[in-house]
Amino acid sequence: MRTISQRDLRNNSGEVHRAVAAGESMDITNHGQPAALLTPVPGTVRERLIAAGRLVPAKKAFGATPLPPPSPIPTGMDELLELDRPGGR
Repeated sequence: MRTISQRDLRNNSGEVHRAVAAGESMDITNHGQPAALLTPVPGTVRERLIAAGRLVPAKKAFGATPLPPPSPIPTGMDELLELDRPGGR
């Protein structure tokens, strides 16, 4: 793990970001004292959300459930009125 100063991070941010994106971790120091750890982001967005507890994975795979057959739709005004009346179909 490489150690760099806050000044080097500021002056060479592009180079540092490329190195971290490539998998390298770095200790960042301020006046010689450790201040931060810069590490690559692990995994996919889904994996990060699961690790943070913000996403709960499904217990089983989602499968396509067949839809029920469509219910008949009244086409005429008399059929609509029949449905609307008390005791209608």
